[in-house]
Amino acid sequence: MATIFSKTGVICVFLLSSFAAVSATSESPSSLVVEEITTKMESLKIPVNEINKSAVEGLYEVISNGDIYYISEDATHLLYGSIYALDNQMVNITEQKKAQLSRQKVAKNIDKITAFEKDMIVFKAQDEKHVVTVFTDPTCSYCQKLHSQMADYNKLGITIRYLAFPRAGIDSSTYHTMVSIWCSNDPKNAMNMAKKRREIPSETCENTVKEQYQLGRLLGVNGTPALILENGTLTPGYLPPQRLLQLLEEK
Repeated sequence: MATIFSKTGVICVFLLSSFAAVSATSESPSSLVVEEITTKMESLKIPVNEINKSAVEGLYEVISNGDIYYISEDATHLLYGSIYALDNQMVNITEQKKAQLSRQKVAKNIDKITAFEKDMIVFKAQDEKHVVTVFTDPTCSYCQKLHSQMADYNKLGITIRYLAFPRAGIDSSTYHTMVSIWCSNDPKNAMNMAKKRREIPSETCENTVKEQYQLGRLLGVNGTPALILENGTLTPGYLPPQRLLQLLEEK
């Protein structure tokens, strides 16, 4: 990510009815436009994965490692933020596109996720209706909050399956804590203890904590908790039980 753009500075471009809208799935940008935009983005050290027409005439959508930028046709103006469509209600079409990209990435790597099923720490709902895979870190306060409500998720029929994602990386103390959790004779109890900030015995064994972390990075996880919903959407951040159920049943 180029340091000249702030992750917290959101630029909202409102699509009023007077704007001429175009479909991002309409004709592709010309090769000349693609070349000019690519050259400009690369000069800013921003890799380009894909260039499409955006929903606003004259702006092009640049996909870069899961991020979305908007750039003018002559590559002289760049926006980083959200575009909202204004019909009957405000719709964040940038977030919709990011969700689509995350589903595509999860679908592309579904075999890698499935390969870790035997290593997941699972808190299973008795009357299971939904299964959510969560990248977690026991030192993360919102991961602790999510875990403290496990009984509520389970009562709603939501099974939670944990994968390891030590936010500080694989050389961190959290990484070693997570190895101890996964190597415990009772990983669920070790997870319970760690999420309550209690000491757990140090353990070592053959484990896949490093590989789970690498999978998270591959999928675009950069914080915890990160939830993979049943439709493949990667959703960052904590969701209360009822809100998570609502999302699962909407999708």
